[in-house]
Amino acid sequence: MSVFLDSSSTTRPFDEVILCIADTMKNYYGNASSSHVFGFESEQILRRAKMTVLNFLHSSNGDVFFTSGGTESNNLAIFGSINVRSSNNIVTTMIEHFSVLNPIKKFESLGARVKYLKPDSNGNISIKNFENNISEDTSFISIMHVNNETGEILPIKEFSNIIGRKCPDAVFHVDAVQSFGKLPISVNELGIDLLSASSHKIHGPRGLGILYVSERTKINPIFLGGGQQKKIRPGTEPVCLIAGFEKAIELCDIKNRLKKIERLNSYCRKKLNEIVGVNINSSKNASPYIINISVFGIKSEVLINFLSERGIYVSGSSACSKNKQSHVLKAMSLPKGFIESAIRISFSKFNTLDDIDVLVDNLKEALKIFSR
Repeated sequence: MSVFLDSSSTTRPFDEVILCIADTMKNYYGNASSSHVFGFESEQILRRAKMTVLNFLHSSNGDVFFTSGGTESNNLAIFGSINVRSSNNIVTTMIEHFSVLNPIKKFESLGARVKYLKPDSNGNISIKNFENNISEDTSFISIMHVNNETGEILPIKEFSNIIGRKCPDAVFHVDAVQSFGKLPISVNELGIDLLSASSHKIHGPRGLGILYVSERTKINPIFLGGGQQKKIRPGTEPVCLIAGFEKAIELCDIKNRLKKIERLNSYCRKKLNEIVGVNINSSKNASPYIINISVFGIKSEVLINFLSERGIYVSGSSACSKNKQSHVLKAMSLPKGFIESAIRISFSKFNTLDDIDVLVDNLKEALKIFSR
């Protein structure tokens, strides 16, 4: 029996999603750009899925473009919006995913002015810090909704209000890869111009993401090709993956699932707090889906391997930062020992209280073995 506690890296696809993908591949394999009936049927699947996403985001306008995943969505949002030929004042944070940080660093190397906001000790960006670094010439802001390492929930609504007051023409991009399908999101209420999300984080297929674009926001393609998806994201659409993603969205019961995850999180925190030698790095206000901890005296990779050998699967900082120390925990100014021994526990609807008991028992065993 295995205990999978790495659902922020990826999730097990729902059985209904797998069946939907297989059925679509078998029966709706037409190219959505073809003018015959098979093509029309595939195009209808794309249109329906797009409306499902827009409704899920409570969008009264705007558009959705299907990508290969969260990384491409973030890149499309950034490279498609920022014009290096004009004066640019970009604001982001030190705790963003590398698919945001690295594109922005590219623009910085080309002359853009960039402010990287430092988090507090909880991993959050204070409203005062944000407001002090926003000015009327700020042109692009990229802030994640939920941090992928600590689960910290950033105050997107408050940031949006400040943007509307101080630089209403700026483009506001939100990386919602760790919140889409897990926390309620209304792009209209939150004032989001661009939003990135990923299918495989919500029990959908890998290889599929979305970029929401508000009606007022204009972006340029980063790939050049045919006329698919209004030329913003050309290439033959993976209809079967899109159908699977739509099915995963339809199966999202955010309210009830969140209640279950909150119970798991609360129980896990209680059990972890009973272990001498464990520190919880995620604040109490973080997303219940993620708990970041440090296990003193045991390097992250050693503990991950120890647990893996026993069928318990967690991660270090981020799956995209394998064998590297967390830039997020460094930005939070945590002690070196905390950073070197940090692991991330992340839940899904498939987890149980028994899973947590197994994890805790093995953490206690690891501390006994490696503290000798």
